[in-house]
Amino acid sequence: MNSPRRSGKSGQRAGSILVFVLAIVLGLFAVARRLWVSVRVGGVPDAWDIPVLDWMAGHRSPAATAVAWFFTIAGNTLGMTIMLLCVIALFSWRTRSAWPGALIAVTAAGSVALTIVLKSTLGRARPSLADALVPIPASFSFPSGHTLNALAILSVVGYLAYLILRTRLARILALCALGCFVLGVGWSRIYLGHHWLSDVAGGLLIGGCWATVVIVLHHFVVLKNRHWHRWLHV
Repeated sequence: MNSPRRSGKSGQRAGSILVFVLAIVLGLFAVARRLWVSVRVGGVPDAWDIPVLDWMAGHRSPAATAVAWFFTIAGNTLGMTIMLLCVIALFSWRTRSAWPGALIAVTAAGSVALTIVLKSTLGRARPSLADALVPIPASFSFPSGHTLNALAILSVVGYLAYLILRTRLARILALCALGCFVLGVGWSRIYLGHHWLSDVAGGLLIGGCWATVVIVLHHFVVLKNRHWHRWLHV
């Protein structure tokens, strides 16, 4: 049985962590908002977006284009759905529980909703047709939905992998693979001319915020609650 002093210290530690994470989330949202303001006034496109896109377009090659299409197709709705169904099946089998699938589904629903709302609200145009490789998405540009969803969902997948996998090597390999995939998706969106650099940066920031919220809520509401803790055997 825990003593009142130990319980008090644990509560203070949890409260401090929550405050710290909240500060990180608010900071990321503030940076994303500042990025959007800079985009609207024209500073970011002239300084970063146009030069980066011009450089990407000028250094295209058949091999790099094939890799870019691989990441973009793997990171679209169908590709991510197939990947996540495989991950959910593996994690659910490993934990004998539906909790991994539920957590990933909640994350995906939230990130898709954020993408739809922000795109329709901000209404930024995509790069010109001359710089883009077809087919070109019909939706608005900011933020990059591929990047936002990939980072948000795969961050939660990485969090679950860290909890479920037994060895340090397996955890490191899983996290590195997921991180490289997210970076590949973001790079492909600029390379193909479907997004500006600031669209991808905004997607990373907003996706990171949403993933942080989901992970923190799961950690403190589920894992720290003995009633729910038995879902995961680590």
